[in-house]
Amino acid sequence: MSQRGGTTSANSLKLEMNKFKAFVVKKKAFRRESTQPLIENNNDIQDGFKQAPCTKYENALVQNTLDIHKEQRLQSEEQITPEKLAGLLQVPLEDGFCCSTHRQLNAEQQHLCLVQRSVDQHFPKLPPDVDQNLHQYLENVQKMVITEFVRLGSPLTRMGLMGSLIDCYHRETFTRLDDLLQNVRSSKNSFELMKWVLHTYLSPEMLCHPQLQEMDPIKNVDLLLFTEWVRKAKDKLLENVENEVKVFLEKILQNERDKETVKDDLYVDTIQCIDAMIEAGRQISQKLSGRVQDVCFQELLNFLTQYTNEQTEILEKKAKVDKPEIKDFFKTLNNCKEIKQYIQRKKFKTSLLNETLAVLDNMETFTVKVLKEITADMTEMYLKKYFKSENKDFLLLILDLKHLFSELQGFQGVQMRVVQEAYKLVTYLYLKHFIQRSKNKLLRCWSPDVGRTVNQDAEILQETFSKLAPGVEQWHLMLLSVRELDECESFDAVKLTVARMHHEYHTWSEFMEILPSLLRWKGLSKRKIMELEDILKELPNYQPRAGSVSWFLCFYW
Repeated sequence: MSQRGGTTSANSLKLEMNKFKAFVVKKKAFRRESTQPLIENNNDIQDGFKQAPCTKYENALVQNTLDIHKEQRLQSEEQITPEKLAGLLQVPLEDGFCCSTHRQLNAEQQHLCLVQRSVDQHFPKLPPDVDQNLHQYLENVQKMVITEFVRLGSPLTRMGLMGSLIDCYHRETFTRLDDLLQNVRSSKNSFELMKWVLHTYLSPEMLCHPQLQEMDPIKNVDLLLFTEWVRKAKDKLLENVENEVKVFLEKILQNERDKETVKDDLYVDTIQCIDAMIEAGRQISQKLSGRVQDVCFQELLNFLTQYTNEQTEILEKKAKVDKPEIKDFFKTLNNCKEIKQYIQRKKFKTSLLNETLAVLDNMETFTVKVLKEITADMTEMYLKKYFKSENKDFLLLILDLKHLFSELQGFQGVQMRVVQEAYKLVTYLYLKHFIQRSKNKLLRCWSPDVGRTVNQDAEILQETFSKLAPGVEQWHLMLLSVRELDECESFDAVKLTVARMHHEYHTWSEFMEILPSLLRWKGLSKRKIMELEDILKELPNYQPRAGSVSWFLCFYW
């Protein structure tokens, strides 16, 4: 407001008040017939009015006049001068006129320049090393903003400039956040930065602070600026997560290649790396956690594909030596099993997770297959001689089996599976080589009581494998059935024994393939063997052989 304009307004107000005073004085003189002193202030006006009641119209006129006077008085008291505003904002006055392209600024532009200068001056500078000092920097910003808003809240609100201050601080905050986003290199700091913006900036810890409730800063915040930054921050975060996980998993793989630093628990470091990232995302939002999981599992799939390819080559080479060391087989199985269980615990299954599980399943299947081949080669080497020799030293095979699986105790996660497969395989191979020797030849090489020898061997197998994995399924019972079958004196007894054996082992395809040969070894004719098959077909759990040829016809062909 110019000096001339201010003088005119004041004279006008003075004229109106003089008229009003004269009116009130006249009223009092008429009612009380006495003179009163001139009214000097608003209180005098109010007091005089109470002493001289007026009409409703006069009351309204008086109140309106009072309101106008109060508003003009406040405007006069809070008239914003550059000097006053600069002192309040604690900035040099000359710096307030900051727009070099606008030499002549109106009052509003001057005010905004001073406010912006104050924000620039008070806002903390970016630290030289963002990754090392991010947490402290964010705390400094938080403390500074609250301090300045509390300090300037009341005076700038009366001046009508508090909204401008909040907007300037909001924009400056996100300008600095953009700079931080470009300098943050670690996923840890990416998570911290995004968490601060989403969980602290608009919370009671900052813009919704109890001391700022009256000015309500949120209503002056540009939320579009906020959401655009969050989108950019999410992309940057996922990029940092991808790079870190990739580097970490590659380091694990390199350690696996280095036999001097090889670890039996590759899965531990792998799972910890992936899970830490997903959990950090979950602390911010469930949706972000899902995106982080997708990125991590894509890198996990790449890692496992490379790992399983390399392990396949390694295990194939190890299996070709005469007496292979199979600790790496156990280690590979254990790693696959633990990572698989970790993935299966995830609530939300995706095609990416299913693809990863398939890679692990294939590796497990291959590893067990090669382990069984190693076990079979060693077992058959002994059994071929065992059933042809009078020297029935079955313990030699047992000693080699114990040595082969001696290091299995350190891999309890796969111990039962390995022992189960090995025990079942050795039992099958024993029975296979047993029926390849005729009953008469076995009687000559061994003793008249062939069934007793088979029972003794079966008990030794049970004792050996149950020590390797307590609680393992008792596959030796199938060998005990050989003696029972051999001692059957009637065809009806044979029917009952075969039906029981089928009930217990019908899901084992190797047993079904060998059953006709076992019956032939017993001395049954082709007709009776086919009759037995007809009986088995009537059983509720009978499973036909894959293809068009039955188990028994396949034997004769």
